[in-house]
Amino acid sequence: MKGLLKFIAGLAALIIVLVVAGGAILGAFFDPNDYKPEIENAALEQGGIELKISGDIGWSVFPWLGLEVNKIDAKFPGKADLASLNQARVSVRLSALLSGNVEMQSVVVDGLKLNLVKSEDGSTNWAADVSANTGKDKTESQSENASEASSSADITLDIDSIQISNGVINYQDNTTATTTTLNNFNMTSGQVVTNAYFPAELSFAATQSVKGEEQIKAKANFSAEFYFDLAQQQYKIKGLESELHLSGKPLAGNSLTIKTATDIEADLAQQTLNLNNLKLNLANLNASGALTVQNFAAPQINGTLAVAPFALNPLLAAIGQAEIKTTDPEVLKAISFNAELAGPANTVTAKALSLKLDDTSFKGGASFNLNNGNITLNLQGDSLNADRYMPPATETTAAKEPSTNKGYSKDPVLPVDTLRGLQLDSKLGLSSLHVSNMDVSNIALHVSAHGGLIKASKINADLYNGNIRNNVTIDVRGKTPKITAKKDVKGIQVGDMLQAMADTDQLTGTLNSSSNITLRGNSVHDFVNSMTGTANVNMKDGELKGIDMAQTVCQGLNNIKSLGVNAKEVDRSTPFANMGASVQITNGVVSNNDLKAALDAMVLSGTGTVDLPKQLLDYRLGFMVEKNLFKETCSFPDSLEGVEIPVDCKGGFDTPPADLCKPDFSFIGDALKNKVKGKVKAKKEKLKAKAKDKAKDKLKGLFK
Repeated sequence: MKGLLKFIAGLAALIIVLVVAGGAILGAFFDPNDYKPEIENAALEQGGIELKISGDIGWSVFPWLGLEVNKIDAKFPGKADLASLNQARVSVRLSALLSGNVEMQSVVVDGLKLNLVKSEDGSTNWAADVSANTGKDKTESQSENASEASSSADITLDIDSIQISNGVINYQDNTTATTTTLNNFNMTSGQVVTNAYFPAELSFAATQSVKGEEQIKAKANFSAEFYFDLAQQQYKIKGLESELHLSGKPLAGNSLTIKTATDIEADLAQQTLNLNNLKLNLANLNASGALTVQNFAAPQINGTLAVAPFALNPLLAAIGQAEIKTTDPEVLKAISFNAELAGPANTVTAKALSLKLDDTSFKGGASFNLNNGNITLNLQGDSLNADRYMPPATETTAAKEPSTNKGYSKDPVLPVDTLRGLQLDSKLGLSSLHVSNMDVSNIALHVSAHGGLIKASKINADLYNGNIRNNVTIDVRGKTPKITAKKDVKGIQVGDMLQAMADTDQLTGTLNSSSNITLRGNSVHDFVNSMTGTANVNMKDGELKGIDMAQTVCQGLNNIKSLGVNAKEVDRSTPFANMGASVQITNGVVSNNDLKAALDAMVLSGTGTVDLPKQLLDYRLGFMVEKNLFKETCSFPDSLEGVEIPVDCKGGFDTPPADLCKPDFSFIGDALKNKVKGKVKAKKEKLKAKAKDKAKDKLKGLFK
């Protein structure tokens, strides 16, 4: 783009050269049209640009040194056409020019067309080849620039008006197949003088197309009063108002109007820029503020910014986006923002930041580093009822498609390139949250991201007399992403939580658990096959309501043995003192050998594996009655007391539950054999005792 600016500056300089050259020629009473070849050669030799003058060159001498050129085309050698000009007309009062001032009649530029092309290889048509010799070295250019800067302050301007009409700027980016066109570019001004305000208006239309298909259209209008003091290097724009009308595919057929207004003051000598009375209107969004920028080399930004309360869905509709449907239709109707801008150099810092979402307030600060793009965010909210913002419940639920067991997706999950470039330090907090009918408090989320290492060092919450403490690390610095997740749950009252979530009290107890899991890769398939770590869970002093496990086992055995004894109705609950298990995970295979649950009157145990990559389950559950407490309600065989009753669960994840887990009835035969052996042994012992007693009696008879 620097090359484009140089070209525009060069074009302006060329017009001035033409004026001077034309003046000299006119002074000698020659027709300037006779010197077109010389002018074109000078442009090529001095500027490295091919210039073609197809129209006439007009002239005037006194008292106005005037020049008019028509039909000019320009391009760099070997490149696409760059610019064309229908007509340019300028005239300077000779007497003022000789005294060092510029007094001009109307400056007219008509039909200026710029055709900017970026090729697929990244080259452009608005810059000369590096090898091209413009006839000036760097030192000479710098010397001339310094000379121009020092002398410009002494020049006063007086131009009747400036008129630019029918301008066109076409930018074609072949690397993205995108074309952006500004047409009907028009600008008019009043009398342009230094040290006084003068009015000016500008308008244009624009279109953008991708692969030949129009995406968006725009019309823009600008008006303001301008002021410049060249000696003091002070520039002002008063009452700048703009109106932009947008339409096209991104707006889903809607037409959007954006209005802005501001006053601008710039002091180049002091390196300050002020934007006062800044206003923005976009549909139902109204923003206001003021900005001050000091030191352009290392900008220090101060000011205020405010967004008045607005409803979100009308704004979304205006920009062609679908509205957000919520359980409570009264939410998302009062969103506002306020902040004070102040901070160190090269940083945009919002202090005393206040964000309001309906009844919820967030306060804190945020900053953006202009050098490295680092974002710092620190927000603390008070209370949020998230259930109000949930999608409304539907009357019908779509039927679930049967599982096809096709395996895990290999599609990328993590936006690796984005994460590698992310620079973030964030601390978010919420005093209380109501979600899924649960009440959660003291929520904290701390996230940092630098150089591809993302750390969620704190994912905390307190709930139901307990707490959750998590931290997650995502490392995308290497070729293969790595995720480490640590979770710690302490003292959560499960009964209270389930009562709130699902309006049920079927399970109570105090839950404790922890885990440390590592994943590698960037797809669900990778995660499952690489999952490695440990986990454990424990629940104490609880009760499983709605089912008496021991009673159910007893009744099942009675049915199996056809004992014909009907169980009486009893309290359907299973108290337990302790229930827990630990697991080892290696490359997606979950192994557990110590599942234990001390239930009322019985013990539940378990051992086995869950192969996540192969989607297979191989697990054995064992039920063992420790005490026969069913004399009144169920005739439980004494022979099975203390005997483990096994249930084997084997199969794939898509195996029907009825076929997945089946009891192993071989334990009954083993138990009966053990009982028979016991009875035989007892009979033998009884016979031995009886024989011993008879022997004693006979011995006693011998000694009488």
